[in-house]
Amino acid sequence: MKLKIDPQVFDQHPGLKVAVILIKGLDNSRRNSNVESLLRGVCAQQDRKFTGIELDHIPEVAVWHQAYGRFGINPNKYAPSIAAYIKRVTNGGQLPHTNALVDLYHYFSLKMLIPVSGVDLDWICGDLQLTFAKGGEPFRAIRSIKVVEAQEGELSYKDDGGITSRYWNYRECERTKLTEKTQNAAIIVEDLTGMHMDEFGEKVREIQNALIKYIGGQIEPYVLNEEHNELEMGIQGRTHADDSKVPQQEKAHFIQQQKAHEESIS
Repeated sequence: MKLKIDPQVFDQHPGLKVAVILIKGLDNSRRNSNVESLLRGVCAQQDRKFTGIELDHIPEVAVWHQAYGRFGINPNKYAPSIAAYIKRVTNGGQLPHTNALVDLYHYFSLKMLIPVSGVDLDWICGDLQLTFAKGGEPFRAIRSIKVVEAQEGELSYKDDGGITSRYWNYRECERTKLTEKTQNAAIIVEDLTGMHMDEFGEKVREIQNALIKYIGGQIEPYVLNEEHNELEMGIQGRTHADDSKVPQQEKAHFIQQQKAHEESIS
């Protein structure tokens, strides 16, 4: 499978750089106390730094608010990932433990103030594309059984099964989320601030080194831009996927989890 960035994305967002760090043969099944400690520490640090500051006054957030506006999305309603993370920690919260790989990309996103996300490549169907929706593509948000349809012109990551990350990096989908069972993944790092390629490369190498230290596997970093907008990722993925259909077993499991949660807080 390939990762492709639509050339029209660069027309709307000049200077975009997207790093893709491929991790093959990883073991994400174990909790990592060192990574969890890093995440707690950066949440506390950014809480102290940004409490009381308007998000639009943070340059690294403002560029993403502006980008969302260019493709017609209100960033105050559908927040770019880095804005959502900062808002959460400055409201006295934490980014909770999920699994080692997700914890690590949350850590770097908050530390570097740059969107960092991840996708399970074994669940991708066809090529993964950052492009504008045609309209009607299904999206099932992470930890949800509700399916919605994309509107024409939405900028999102998608594959043959549906939208995998809606409104660029607003929210990931349930099917391709990183879990303890993930064996092949792509960590995606996005920059719109216009930083020099050397500085961007240093950030990517720092993330890469942490992945080597804490996660393991075969790790290969790449950078996509207007001149190089495709990457062959070397994973087969799924031959069929359809996010418009939620299996009955998943619906039953979700309802059971919701009921257990409600009982625990009642």
